[in-house]
Amino acid sequence: MDIKPLYELRERLRAGAVAGAGLAAEDFRLRRAVEAAAPLEKASPVFARIVQLSGLILKEDCEDRAGVLLDALTLTDAVLCTQAAVAAAGEPLPLPQEEAGYENTDTLVVNAPYSVLSVLMDALENSGGGRYGYVLEQHEEQPQLFRDYRVRAAMVKALGAAYAELAETVAGWLAEEGSQDPAAAGSILPLLQRGFDPKGKKEMIRRIQVMEAIAGGQANDFYLAQLPAAEKEVRGALIHALGYCPENEEVLLELANTEKGNNKKMACYVLARIGGEKTWEFFEKMAAKNPAQTASFLEGSKLEQAAQLNAQIFLEALEQWRRGEKKRDKELETLLDACLQAFAGKGGTKVCDCFRQAAALGKALDEPVETEKAGRWVMTFTRPGSVEKKYYFSQVIPEAIFYSVLVNPEKELAALAGELYRQYGDAYFPGALTAALFTKTGEECQELLREFVEEKKLLGKKVRKDRAGLVQRVLERVKADPSGEGHVISVTFIDPADLKPRRISRSISTVTEGMYDLLMELEENKTDMILASWIHPGDEGMCRRLAVYLYERALQVQDNICYLEPLKRCHASDCSRLAVSFFTKNKTRVSSWQLASYLDRLPGSAESRAAEAARIVELLKKGELKGPGGCVQTAEEYIQRMKGEE
Repeated sequence: MDIKPLYELRERLRAGAVAGAGLAAEDFRLRRAVEAAAPLEKASPVFARIVQLSGLILKEDCEDRAGVLLDALTLTDAVLCTQAAVAAAGEPLPLPQEEAGYENTDTLVVNAPYSVLSVLMDALENSGGGRYGYVLEQHEEQPQLFRDYRVRAAMVKALGAAYAELAETVAGWLAEEGSQDPAAAGSILPLLQRGFDPKGKKEMIRRIQVMEAIAGGQANDFYLAQLPAAEKEVRGALIHALGYCPENEEVLLELANTEKGNNKKMACYVLARIGGEKTWEFFEKMAAKNPAQTASFLEGSKLEQAAQLNAQIFLEALEQWRRGEKKRDKELETLLDACLQAFAGKGGTKVCDCFRQAAALGKALDEPVETEKAGRWVMTFTRPGSVEKKYYFSQVIPEAIFYSVLVNPEKELAALAGELYRQYGDAYFPGALTAALFTKTGEECQELLREFVEEKKLLGKKVRKDRAGLVQRVLERVKADPSGEGHVISVTFIDPADLKPRRISRSISTVTEGMYDLLMELEENKTDMILASWIHPGDEGMCRRLAVYLYERALQVQDNICYLEPLKRCHASDCSRLAVSFFTKNKTRVSSWQLASYLDRLPGSAESRAAEAARIVELLKKGELKGPGGCVQTAEEYIQRMKGEE
């Protein structure tokens, strides 16, 4: 059915309304429009009514022409509104894959209003206050939005955001999703590669880093293709990416010989990680000329050849010092420091021999020496895995062993850590305990810890609280495994090649109930927080024990806020006197928001929390706790809320 006459009739009715109803009766174009629409009267009663009203306007005896015109126009608009359609010329086409970055876009379009997606994409693609917070909020509340191909494209653009924290956060999301989901990796890679600018800036570096995380050596052809035109930091990032494929050895050797500055260093770092016969010939020649620099390039390499070469450099330096061929000066400090940093992650007989010889030196390298310009001077070293300085040689050796075992609990190195602890005492305990957690039974770890923190006396035992710090150094790295019943021990280090943080986490099953007991005996705030990080909410028996202990400790300490959340995770049912203890010990005057914040954190049943708030009200009314009148109201409102939850 052709309803075009109705559209023409509506136009003439609108023109009549503008010109004035009095002139509509003489409008010949309106008359023609009515005549053209007349055949539609038989099609529908509503069409017939429109034609009849329009015809009535043209009659001379129409008493209310203005009213009839308005009725006809309103009815015509309403009908045509229901008949409306939106169309575009041509045949529908599938979304171009190269635009979306997906092999199958049908399943990767999120069912969400464009009004929602457009705001999210705007926050990702543009700068301005509040955008970062909005993106974080959406990612937490609606993570599915970030799988839409349009949002993914905006995320890639956000890698160049002026607000660096947004760019780094988005890079982490893309890398995590792409590394865990092959389908996502296949969709993200084309977006990262499309429009890549080898002469670009930070955005392009982040693109390469995300590619590395999700594709590794699978994108090697892309890295090689971009390298000739790449400049500055982007070139360095591409060189770093070549380290996933040992077949790049020849290319990297050429770069190590031709590049300058940081890019030359990057090529050397990467070479040390992929190895190869020609690579070790290259480093042996370098070691003869500049051993300290060679050792620095070996840091991060887990290859046996790297461990042997680093050990050779270290032992030769010590032997030359013993023979008087090397002075105790900045050059020797730099060399030994570079070797100690590079030992992390390496094991084997030669590395263990290095640590034995270094430990045997004791304080021989600690004593100050006379210098011509600076007077008395002593060598100091960087603690491995840290930027802290001013460690003497005798102090940094046990630190280096501890850190090396954390990074790589190799069997021979782990045995050495226990050996040196038995031979040289407390300073080597962190390495020994860490090695035990990885290689011994839970009972053996428990006994090692017990021997260290308990001292037998004639009338019983004494807890050595002075040793708590060394225990905490190790056990603060142990956390409850969120995905299982055991625990994990972690270490974070800075990769010397790209200066990015790396994290290694390994599962352990050597934490025993007796170790919980030993930490409780120490009664230290730091060890209490270690216990809090060991909580498994599903372990009802241990949760009951920890709830009792942490509750009593919370009443003893001055500031107990950090105990409230662990008590919740232990399903503690009682919070009596926790708020009273906190406010009477810490606050001479309480504000309403401080009170509300603390009460909201309280563990326990609704009845217990209401009772504790009532105690605060009583103290406020007696004047034993000072605060504005709003504090009483805040506490009473909280009490009513708790009664509603009972």
